[in-house]
Amino acid sequence: MADVDALSYARASQDRTGEELSVGRQHEDHRTLAQLRQARIVRELTDNDVSAAGKRRRPDFETGLELVRRGEARVIIATDMSRLTRGKARDEVRLLELGLETGLHLWFVRAPDLDLSTAAGRLTASILIAAARHEIEQKSERQRRAAIQAAEQGRRIGGRRPFGYESDGVTIRESEAAAVRDAYEAVLAGVPLGRIAADWNARGLNTPQPKRDGSPSPWTAQTLRPTLLNPRYAGLRSHVTEALRETMDPRAARLKAIVGPAAWEELVTEETWRAAVELITDPSRHTGPRSGRGLLTGVGRCGVPECGATVHRGAAPARKGREGHPTYRCRASMGHVGRASEPVDWWVTEVVIGRLERPDAALLLADDKRPDAAKLRREARALRVRLDSLAGLLADGVLTEVGVRRESVKLRTKLAEVEAAQADAGRVNVLGPLINAPDVRAAVEALDTDRLRVVIDTLMTVTLLPPGRGVRFGQDVESWERVAERISASIVIDWR
Repeated sequence: MADVDALSYARASQDRTGEELSVGRQHEDHRTLAQLRQARIVRELTDNDVSAAGKRRRPDFETGLELVRRGEARVIIATDMSRLTRGKARDEVRLLELGLETGLHLWFVRAPDLDLSTAAGRLTASILIAAARHEIEQKSERQRRAAIQAAEQGRRIGGRRPFGYESDGVTIRESEAAAVRDAYEAVLAGVPLGRIAADWNARGLNTPQPKRDGSPSPWTAQTLRPTLLNPRYAGLRSHVTEALRETMDPRAARLKAIVGPAAWEELVTEETWRAAVELITDPSRHTGPRSGRGLLTGVGRCGVPECGATVHRGAAPARKGREGHPTYRCRASMGHVGRASEPVDWWVTEVVIGRLERPDAALLLADDKRPDAAKLRREARALRVRLDSLAGLLADGVLTEVGVRRESVKLRTKLAEVEAAQADAGRVNVLGPLINAPDVRAAVEALDTDRLRVVIDTLMTVTLLPPGRGVRFGQDVESWERVAERISASIVIDWR
């Protein structure tokens, strides 16, 4: 078939470097074959970093079929049948139907050519396609068995480098591990994920996976969230089955697919991790909005009778020669509380410092109901072992399928209760470091807005009353100290 128009099709399942070396070599071989047969390659088609057996669409494969259908090419050149189609029955049928319709020829670098216009050619193609499908199914089955065994043993089986560890997934990279530990502490102290991501970026830390162009990828709240939800940081091994993967996002499924302890060292305790997971995944547990700028944003209350809505930070515009200033306003109604925020922040902070400096402040740390973390960890591991043993009891005839289901429900219910208790045990007491500090005032004043907001919400409920029309308290601490009684008269504090 001299002087014929052909398409060169190349595909690689993975391209970790992004340099397209594999597909480049394939096209080079195709050009050599076309030159030997005096054919013209009218288009080079490439599906790079796309597995033919996966669910992702192969855009250039679709383009090739359309070009053949329009008569712009009579030959498709590929390395072998597995590069062209592998494991996707619908694509295989479409290729055979196209051959019958157009007289398509397939030229292979590593296999005999196929004439799909003939019955013999289509039969041979069907056999090669079936063989390729059989190969990938066998490979998938072996990989599934190996993955289950590795999970049960707590081993890692490869993949991208996890943040906080070296490429082997076991050796700790301390510069990143320290940031991970700080992040969990910050989450439990009420710091928004966006602020934590900004802190990591300021430290010069990037995600382990660079951008497509090879440049560093900075952290965002969206990339940080699944990282902190990963059980590996608590020294736990998870295994997401195909059934779970089909019903929910694989990253969320990891929380439900923990099979036991991992072979690598934890960065935080399981209790700390579970407490953070509960905060990150439950929006109702946030003490304030993620981007709250004001100290009382989301925690202060409007004092207008029968309102009680939270307040948020706003700004009063400059007028009549007076400078603009930050304010707190009722979130529910513009006609409710609206007042300067700075004197309120100063007064509430002074009240916090005064409470923590009192001799009886240590009583705030008393917690007789705090769970025993070590005991809960042992209970959780015992329950997971019992769950794993159910399959063996079924195989040995000790339990029926109905009995296994019933026992599985009981064990999983108990495990959920234990894991919830572990989350309680992992919560940090935000008051402890302040009460035990040598200088309480310095410790409180050193807190950022997010952490101080959590301390306030832990200690008290703050309700802001309208200060009265035209009332001003000044714009500096010296002025506020002179009118402290007037400021306090318009702020109601209820201790928790």
